[in-house]
Amino acid sequence: MVDAHYNEPRLVALYDEDNSGSWDTDFYAGLIRDKPLRVADVGCGTGSFAVRLAQAGHTVTGIDPAEGMLDAAQTRDGAELVTWLPGTAADLPEGPFDAAVMTGHAFQCLLTRAEILETLQAVRSRLAPGGTFYFETRNPAAKAWLGWDSAAAGPEVQESSAGTLEVEWELISVREMPDGVLVTFEDRTRFLADGAEFASRSTLKFAPADLLEQLLEQAGFSSADWYGDWQGGPFVEATSREIIVAAGR
Repeated sequence: MVDAHYNEPRLVALYDEDNSGSWDTDFYAGLIRDKPLRVADVGCGTGSFAVRLAQAGHTVTGIDPAEGMLDAAQTRDGAELVTWLPGTAADLPEGPFDAAVMTGHAFQCLLTRAEILETLQAVRSRLAPGGTFYFETRNPAAKAWLGWDSAAAGPEVQESSAGTLEVEWELISVREMPDGVLVTFEDRTRFLADGAEFASRSTLKFAPADLLEQLLEQAGFSSADWYGDWQGGPFVEATSREIIVAAGR
């Protein structure tokens, strides 16, 4: 299932404004470096990073299950430099790819152990020897979801290219599972210009590092570097907000 806000045109049009920071993609770009590589951007969204990599000289394939996101990706400047495909990691062409990336916490849309393993296996099978899969997920120990409810403060008023918006979030449930935490929340956006309202409910998985380590090994990855922040600091299970992984075939 693709969350509604990834296909609703008015919300997709605001996606880049809502996610304008580049700390994550700057970090990954630094790891990938400048030598031209064949790169798969899995869950490429509106394609900003895929186009950035292509403009830097890499050969890039961007794939995403949300048609609305791909439609937006294919209209951005430089889109003609990227091969765009609908689907998930399992739908990637054989490659081989020298690197694969999964940014924007898209990895957390994989809600079960089986889905995570399937994605890891699909990516690894398409990497060239020595290739690397870069991805991140929020560290469950940091409990980021505690900030995902605006009930106490009320709707947040935001200015956007579509005019003034009222945005609010509601934390629906937090379910402790044997292999992590499943967090369901809803975000609601109201366009004050015409009163149109859109709501989207999402569930994300917060997988612990030990589970990821097990599944990476099971998927056949031979090595992994672990980072805890976008400055390249080490991952510390008790305190890091992020689990950032560079897994080598």
